[in-house]
Amino acid sequence: MKWLREDVELLSEEKRTLMLLCNQVEHIRKDILTITREIRRLSTTDKYKENFSLLSSVPGFGLITSMSVLTELDNDPIRFPNERKFVAILGLIPTCHDSGEKKSNGVKTFRGNKQIGPLIVEASWVAIHRDYQLGCYYTNCCQSMNPQKAIVKVARKLACKAYAVMKTKKAYVQS
Repeated sequence: MKWLREDVELLSEEKRTLMLLCNQVEHIRKDILTITREIRRLSTTDKYKENFSLLSSVPGFGLITSMSVLTELDNDPIRFPNERKFVAILGLIPTCHDSGEKKSNGVKTFRGNKQIGPLIVEASWVAIHRDYQLGCYYTNCCQSMNPQKAIVKVARKLACKAYAVMKTKKAYVQS
């Protein structure tokens, strides 16, 4: 930003436009910093502290993903009787079309939480590099499908691991 403000030589109108854009970027950065600090503060409150530390042990789950899961799902994993219900709420299950004897599975369902499902898919991209087991699973899935479909399968597995961590109250340990 300093370089853009001081060293870039432009015509006066273009320079003014560049300065306005620089001001907007700085304002957005300050807002993001404020929001991140507030999320970090929220993660240390009594309501979220325990589950946040457990979820943070899962590879790919950082501050934003962990707190998004906890706040969107009301910090209560017990309300989901099993992993299948949990991943269904996240929208990480395939669509199923049955008609008589014909059965076909489609892409990821359109139902589910529109904020958390994509976050867990993004967390899966990080997790496949940090967890050997998930990386192997992703590689095996890629042999029979394209990478985008394979990462959704990894996301489902990662969500099940996150559910298990919250349910058992034991931090994730890589095997």
